[in-house]
Amino acid sequence: MTTTTTTTVKTTTVVVRGTSGGGRRGGAVRATRAREAVSVGDQHRRAAVEGTFGEKVRAGVVGLAACAALGMATPAMTRAGELEIMQTPRLEDGYVVDDAGVLSRSSATAINKSLKELEDQTGYRLNVVTVRKLVFETDPFAFGDKVLEKWYPTVEEGNNKGNLLLVKSTKDGALVGGPKFLKAVGDDLIDSVLTSNYGVNLEQEKYNEALVSSVKRVAAVLEGKADPGPPEKFEAAKGSNFKTRSETNEKRDVFANVVIGFLVILFVVPMLQ
Repeated sequence: MTTTTTTTVKTTTVVVRGTSGGGRRGGAVRATRAREAVSVGDQHRRAAVEGTFGEKVRAGVVGLAACAALGMATPAMTRAGELEIMQTPRLEDGYVVDDAGVLSRSSATAINKSLKELEDQTGYRLNVVTVRKLVFETDPFAFGDKVLEKWYPTVEEGNNKGNLLLVKSTKDGALVGGPKFLKAVGDDLIDSVLTSNYGVNLEQEKYNEALVSSVKRVAAVLEGKADPGPPEKFEAAKGSNFKTRSETNEKRDVFANVVIGFLVILFVVPMLQ
């Protein structure tokens, strides 16, 4: 009986200890797993927060870039008439495409009349094209040639045709044409028109005078008459409000920097708070 009782007690003791020890180990394991679960959960939450913040920052940068593009490129696009001019059909009834809106009605009428007489008498045709700004093709001569090739695709069609281009924003332009037209006009007259008639008048923003006087000179030479010659050189009056090209470019750069700074404050700073 004693032996049996001892055995029972030992067995009970072993069972009790085993149960108690297992409970502690199980509790420790469950606690560890809980801490791990909490840690993993924290990591997921931190990752989610970081991911959300990162996405916001990326979205803000993209938005900033888009707004900057809208603020910088879009106005340039809307002010430029390159696409409109390239989509304009070849002129049949008139000789003027005033996309820049610089010609008065009387000047446009005088130019049309003069160039109509020129074509009727000589077969040479000169078109006058004004554009607000060149964005895609910034070289006036290259753009003038593109328009000429668009309107007169073959050499035969464009041989005796020419385009007198004026770019309002940069106050310059070009005189281009087919081989026969350019030979009749001559390089000296082209250079003189652009440096004197354009150069002198556009400095004072006298767009009408620049175009009318240039047309008179080109038409006279093509008609076999004497060149009326360039206008007399005159200087800008002291204290004039006229803005030079460099001053205009400087003000444009300052405005662009102000716009970009405003966009940074508007989009980036709130996301960092």
